[in-house]
Amino acid sequence: MSAMKPIVFSDLDDTIFQTARKMAGAPDEALKASHALNGSHSYMTPAQASAFEWLNASTRFIPVTARSTEALSRCALPFSDYQIASNGAVILTPEGALDEDWMARTRDVCKAKEQLFADMKVKIEEMNEDGGLRHWLVEEQMCGVYYCVKSNGSEERLDEVQSVMESFLGGPPGGLLFEHRNGNNLAYMPHDISKKGAVDYLIEKISPTRDQPIWGMGDSITDLPFMESCDMMVIPTETQLHKTFKKGSI
Repeated sequence: MSAMKPIVFSDLDDTIFQTARKMAGAPDEALKASHALNGSHSYMTPAQASAFEWLNASTRFIPVTARSTEALSRCALPFSDYQIASNGAVILTPEGALDEDWMARTRDVCKAKEQLFADMKVKIEEMNEDGGLRHWLVEEQMCGVYYCVKSNGSEERLDEVQSVMESFLGGPPGGLLFEHRNGNNLAYMPHDISKKGAVDYLIEKISPTRDQPIWGMGDSITDLPFMESCDMMVIPTETQLHKTFKKGSI
């Protein structure tokens, strides 16, 4: 019967769970969803926990996340199907192995961006003499797949980074790398690496005739393209994507 189950492609952070600082009250330790190395752990609300339990039991629940495979491995949730990590750069099979065909494609795309990522690092370090930024290249299988920048203080610090990077990269929207900002998360990735690309690949692989319903769930503007590949969308309220729709900016 699993072949006929609905398929749910879902973002994780701020969709299925969130960090404690984003919650209205103190989190329930029993609903801890992910361990963070810096202590900023993620939790589900009781409603999120019930929703995940229902979806995981009755659908093919496939996480689609910006988290690296290492960060994804620190999630406490019992994922049992395919998993999409690093903004679509990596696909894991239900057995937890790499989808080698997809990874070969990712390597080809990212190899062409190696020097650009190295130049970005130098540029950002020049802006970070006070140590107010955290920045790193997310790597998978010794391959740099996207660059991440966060502020140690006010999110406004990322405005400066965006301004410099937009001049350096010639964008957005048509720059050398795709730029995405959601709160204190700023990311730069090759245009050919995306959640949508990975979702489209998996839909063709596991449901080429699309006989079962396919849902897309996400909170961010960058989730919208993969959600549009699905039959239905689910958007958590008061998230970046919901607020953007309310303002009529999309």
